[in-house]
Amino acid sequence: MVKLNKSKIKWLVRQVVKFGKKPSEVAVVYGLSARRVRQLVQHFRVTGKMPELKNERRPRTFLSAEQKEAIDRAFNETRLSARLLYFELKARGKKVPKNKLYEYLKSKGLVKPSPKKQKQRKRCRYERKHSGSLLHGDSHRTSIKHPYCILWMDDASRKILAGKESKTPITNKISIESLKEAISSAKK
Repeated sequence: MVKLNKSKIKWLVRQVVKFGKKPSEVAVVYGLSARRVRQLVQHFRVTGKMPELKNERRPRTFLSAEQKEAIDRAFNETRLSARLLYFELKARGKKVPKNKLYEYLKSKGLVKPSPKKQKQRKRCRYERKHSGSLLHGDSHRTSIKHPYCILWMDDASRKILAGKESKTPITNKISIESLKEAISSAKK
C-alpha cells in the first residue's frame, strides 16, 4: 500500500521545515515512522529539491524458447507435477523459476489449478454455534512448584465446565474423571 504521493511529501516536508513541527507529530497523520519523515526532510535540506518516489520496478521476465523446450522435453519424459518437474530440470542443469514453470504448464493445460488450495483459510477452527456441541480439554503446569491441572471448556460459550489439579502428571484416569464432571455440568 502506497501511503505517500508528491503532494503528501511536500506537505510533510513543509510542516517540519517551514512550521517547525516535530517529525513524530507529522508522521502520525499518514501513518509513517518519524524516521521516514526525517529522511525526507534531510533529502530536501541536502538537495534543495522535494523528494520524489521511484516508480521503477524490476522488469518482468519471460521464459526463453530454450527453457520452454527443456520443460516440454522433461515433462514428456517424466510426466511429473510442476513442483517435482522443477527439481528434475534443476538436476538436468536447466534453471527455470518455479512460478514461471507452473504458469507455463497451466497455459498448456498440463496442470490443473486446485481451487481448494487457493481459498483463504479459516482461522477459527473450534468455534461452535451451540453450547455443549464441543468440549475442549487442555492440561497445563506453570512451573515445577505448581500442580498439574486439566481444564474442560465449552467451545461455544467459552465457559470452563470442569477442572482438576494433581500433584502427579495427568493420567487417563484423572482425565476421564474430570471429563465426566464436565459432561454432567454441561447437561445442567
